Amino acid sequence: MGPDHVRDDAGGVWIVTGWIVGLVVYAGVVLAWHAGFTAAAPFVVIPAVLVVMIGAGNLLSGRRPGRPAPRFNRPDPLPLTALRGDGTSPADTGGADDTPAGGPGPGR
Repeated sequence: MGPDHVRDDAGGVWIVTGWIVGLVVYAGVVLAWHAGFTAAAPFVVIPAVLVVMIGAGNLLSGRRPGRPAPRFNRPDPLPLTALRGDGTSPADTGGADDTPAGGPGPGR
């Protein structure tokens, strides 16, 4: 950090260091595989296959500009009046005897 408490580097040095160290380790594994250490074969083949698969995926179906956001096919919510047979909603009950005439009231 600098004197104004702002990062001097946004991680670029560590990214480059990671690439270099990774390539050196991979070269060492390839060298061990060529020297006859057959247990190193998965460590040689799998990273190469992953890089090829990721690259092919980016070439074939990478990001496409202007694609709309995904939409979910959900039905519209029901209005509250559809929840009761008499056309009233659950929010209409104020606790008093306000049921329609002829209907069963509270406690009946």
